[in-house]
Amino acid sequence: MPGCGTKVMESYLAQALLIWNSPESQALLVPLRTLSSISAMFWMLARLSNLLMAALRRLIFTEISTMLSAAYAIVLSVVYAAMMFNTAMQGQWHPSLLWREICGFGFMYIMLGVTFTDLSTRRLKPHTPLAFFLGVCAYLFLSGAPALARHPALVEFHRVLELFATGGWGNVMTAFTALVMLGSLLTMAVSEAAFGLSPLLYRLRIIKVLPVRFNFSRPGCSRGAVPSLARSWFILTLLVGGAGMMIYWWPKLRAAGEAAAPALQGRAQSPEAAAAAAKLRRVLPAVSFTAVSALPRRGTMADLAAPVFRSLLSAPGEADRWLAAAALDRLDPDFRISQADLFRSTAAAALPCAWKGRSFKVLMLPLPGDAPDKTRTYWISDDRGVHFTGVGPGELREVAGSTTCAVAAFGSGGSLLLAFTEAPQGPGAAPQLWLSAYDPKRREVIASVRAGGNASGNFELAAAGSGVVWADAPVSSAAAGCSGSCGRVLGAPVRSLTIEPLVEYRGAMVSGDAIKIVPLSDRTFKHSGLARNYKSLSHFETTFRFDPVAGFLARWYHLARLADGRRCVSLSLDPALPGFEESAVWSCDR
Repeated sequence: MPGCGTKVMESYLAQALLIWNSPESQALLVPLRTLSSISAMFWMLARLSNLLMAALRRLIFTEISTMLSAAYAIVLSVVYAAMMFNTAMQGQWHPSLLWREICGFGFMYIMLGVTFTDLSTRRLKPHTPLAFFLGVCAYLFLSGAPALARHPALVEFHRVLELFATGGWGNVMTAFTALVMLGSLLTMAVSEAAFGLSPLLYRLRIIKVLPVRFNFSRPGCSRGAVPSLARSWFILTLLVGGAGMMIYWWPKLRAAGEAAAPALQGRAQSPEAAAAAAKLRRVLPAVSFTAVSALPRRGTMADLAAPVFRSLLSAPGEADRWLAAAALDRLDPDFRISQADLFRSTAAAALPCAWKGRSFKVLMLPLPGDAPDKTRTYWISDDRGVHFTGVGPGELREVAGSTTCAVAAFGSGGSLLLAFTEAPQGPGAAPQLWLSAYDPKRREVIASVRAGGNASGNFELAAAGSGVVWADAPVSSAAAGCSGSCGRVLGAPVRSLTIEPLVEYRGAMVSGDAIKIVPLSDRTFKHSGLARNYKSLSHFETTFRFDPVAGFLARWYHLARLADGRRCVSLSLDPALPGFEESAVWSCDR
């Protein structure tokens, strides 16, 4: 039944392709590529330092070269730990942060061991134990004080490393890391297989001497060991069986791959877009509307990207022309295009807006191929032309505004913040809030950002100071609480136990050419209802691990109502119910 096997393999490949291209998989692969790239650079720098120190030993005193080698290893280890922690902190702020920190620590611990270990002795190299210890301590220290990892110098250095990781150099480093790991595993497998087959090879007189392995783990004692003939036959059976399966399945795998190739190629937007993506691979990870917002407005990258998008503006595909116009509106200050020239065959719904005597329109229309009733891309049309807001594509809805503007608009200096909501992107996800900053005087869209989420979809938008304030809440676990007899807390019976999300308030304002988002701990404390449990803001910030840049890192808590009338709260890093630790630290209102 060769046809049946081919269809099964095609089905598996189609499912694998769907999983690979899903946003969840890509969101996982991007940090993994960054981790592998930074780790490969660290490994290469450590090897380079070894060569440099070997050369210095011939030129200067041994004591001085040893001190330099130790100092370099310490600096390298601490900086590497900081970069690993910064990578682990990427993403939304929810309890998975704890697991990302744990995974980042494991990755860093292994790489420090691989880099500082002498393979011949299986021990740390001379002068590196202190660097290893300080690197581990630096990571643990940053996990306890994450605000220090947001120091501008560290953030900028990590941003530079990310630029390398998202370009061709990052792919090279990732491939290098994979090759080193595969090479090590292959070498180990071949060595073990040869050692296990050695008695059979000796009986067949292919080798003349049996290899012997010695165990030097105990000082003053060494024991030699050789494999048995039964082990040789067992390994030979595994190798022959594996080779037979590969020979049997290889034609089916090859046929399924050839059948899936057209589907892979058909996912490109157009030949013009594919050519543009090839030219821009060092600037953008992909040619897409989402990537347009990441384009720099000036500099070498902007000079490189603008001519490519000008050529894409003449593409026959409507989606490609819209993409080119969106990019050029950001890259080229002199770019102008009217609504009629851009949307030749598509009518866009328009929402009027006026602010400080200046009027413009917010345009809404779906991208080609998207569902008209769900997916929208927002543009702004004024007397200068059409500007892409950077909001979308996604299942977006405008937030109702005032009589002078059909969408929610909040003044921020000389600019206007426009608010849009995005529907949940998957089961269990939360609606997202998008903010786009438009300057009516300059007639340009300054920036756009996905500001946060709220499980209820009600962001409680309100004008405050020089911007807007909204409520950011994590998705509830939807776990059933406990009522009735729920154990004991602080010696008193528990009548009810629930898990509650911490609704965090954040503010946004236009700062320069960006939208600055600031977590508001005092407003969060005021609206949380936990003032009776935590008498001061500082205690509240310490309990929920407040970071001045990222906000609160712990976003759930257990709420227990006791039989004696007290209401007690215990921090929860994981919203999963049921159950609680009786030894947990509880804070009661009286």
